[in-house]
Amino acid sequence: MSKQFSHTTNDRRSSIIYSTSVGKAGLFTPADYIPQESEENLIEGEEQEGSEEEPSYTGNDDETEREGEYHSLLDANNSRTLQQEAWQQGYDSHDRKRLLDEERDLLIDNKLLSQHGNGGGDIESHGHGQAIGPDEEERPAEIANTWESAIESGQKISTTFKRETQVITMNALPLIFTFILQNSLSLASIFSVSHLGTKELGGVTLGSMTANITGLAAIQGLCTCLDTLCAQAYGAKNYHLVGVLVQRCAVITILAFLPMMYVWFVWSEKILALMIPERELCALAANYLRVTAFGVPGFILFECGKRFLQCQGIFHASTIVLFVCAPLNALMNYLLVWNDKIGIGYLGAPLSVVINYWLMTLGLLIYAMTTKHKERPLKCWNGIIPKEQAFKNWRKMINLAIPGVVMVEAEFLGFEVLTIFASHLGTDALGAQSIVATIASLAYQVPFSISVSTSTRVANFIGASLYDSCMITCRVSLLLSFVCSSMNMFVICRYKEQIASLFCTESAVVKMVVDTLPLLAFMQLFDAFNASTAGCLRGQGRQKIGGYINLVAFYCLGVPMAYVLAFLYHLGVGGLWLGITSALVMMSVCQGYAVFHGDRRRILGAARKRNAETHTS
Repeated sequence: MSKQFSHTTNDRRSSIIYSTSVGKAGLFTPADYIPQESEENLIEGEEQEGSEEEPSYTGNDDETEREGEYHSLLDANNSRTLQQEAWQQGYDSHDRKRLLDEERDLLIDNKLLSQHGNGGGDIESHGHGQAIGPDEEERPAEIANTWESAIESGQKISTTFKRETQVITMNALPLIFTFILQNSLSLASIFSVSHLGTKELGGVTLGSMTANITGLAAIQGLCTCLDTLCAQAYGAKNYHLVGVLVQRCAVITILAFLPMMYVWFVWSEKILALMIPERELCALAANYLRVTAFGVPGFILFECGKRFLQCQGIFHASTIVLFVCAPLNALMNYLLVWNDKIGIGYLGAPLSVVINYWLMTLGLLIYAMTTKHKERPLKCWNGIIPKEQAFKNWRKMINLAIPGVVMVEAEFLGFEVLTIFASHLGTDALGAQSIVATIASLAYQVPFSISVSTSTRVANFIGASLYDSCMITCRVSLLLSFVCSSMNMFVICRYKEQIASLFCTESAVVKMVVDTLPLLAFMQLFDAFNASTAGCLRGQGRQKIGGYINLVAFYCLGVPMAYVLAFLYHLGVGGLWLGITSALVMMSVCQGYAVFHGDRRRILGAARKRNAETHTS
């Protein structure tokens, strides 16, 4: 099956990948810096790769939608033989049979085709990809004719709840490992530098936090436009457009980062000195930023390349790359920080990050060029686009990118504000807040993985004008989020003492953490729903709604309530998390309403316009 997947990466705790937080054994730093939380397939058409010809769409928002508009790849009226068609499309006999079976399975799910053939055929199915019958030549014609007849008669070809559950689950599993491995990159720097001294640890923590807020989180937000655009283009079988969009986004993001790179090099120390009184700490953080800046273009290319592969259902590529890069990062931290011969001390930590950003990009490139994956990822790549094309049609992309930045930064900064508040509650409260934030980030990886998988799945369906299947995927996503959050709730409540003891041995801090974890467990339900609904909105191309909801929920409700409960009602760390939980409740409810009460005609029309515009560029 051609699995659909996307990265998304909306989310504050996508930044856990690069964030800094306390590690195990209570590695807390002084209060003169703020520690940061660590953060196919188109079944309804299971998307089958047809010819490389890009479809063009006509019409406007007001035209009547053809429900289930999708054309079979198995053109029964075509005079070409199966061997000729397979050759032209680049499929071998095995892939050809797989595509045939996927379309058959979907028709069977919709009770439009008998499992043992339809009508005159005496075909029997014996497992996926294997079918025998008296007349093999009748099988593709039967399936294609049934498909086209269903569309012409107005019958809806829809995916199933069971099928979407399987696809989203299988897509999400590798992501969990991906995010954990990415998180290990920053943790390796923290652990390696922690042995150099308190000021060095504070410098790498402050530098990493600043890099996240001012650079990496914004980059991830900008790249979320590809979660919508690339996946919808792929769902519409506009394959060439995928490569164009990825390159265009890379150009936009690099140009957008250049002014911030200048600030990192020239003004970072002076700006940090306005907030942090310790000048040596500011100097160390500024040096961290200057070195990290050289790796940011590699990070941008990795984020774009990741989405290029993931929109095609190749979601495990980043996992494979990180299985190699994560251990290398740990080794480089040892060699560059501690080794007597080549070690350079403190600067070895950011240098390791820089090298790993570029290695991750190189790894994706090697995978795309050498993989034998059935999806043939390079079918979406027609080479480097001309300069004039790279600078065309930015408006649609920016209209999606800016709300993506707002969603990421709003939530990210909202949680950072909690850390700032905690620093005013005392050292123990700051330590407890850091631990709870770390646990929240780790627990968030499962629902976030589901959100990422859902985002592109939904976008694929929207791109193929299969709105009903999109809604089925959204419902499946919410159900899976509920299941995962329930598991998180049970683990956190059942083992709260053991979990707290893993991070710290100080009794006062441990008690604060234990008292706060039941509230964190309750928050898991709404945190998961927020992640799931945000993924659905990205897939529908409605990031702007999510951006507005994030801003209002965090800064009109969550942050003010956190302050009032923590300082005026003296609820301490628990009050901080109760306030932010209220924001997540509001976000999950509002985003859920938006997902399931959207204007079908407008959503599909907007998707066609995006594809048509880029198609002509």
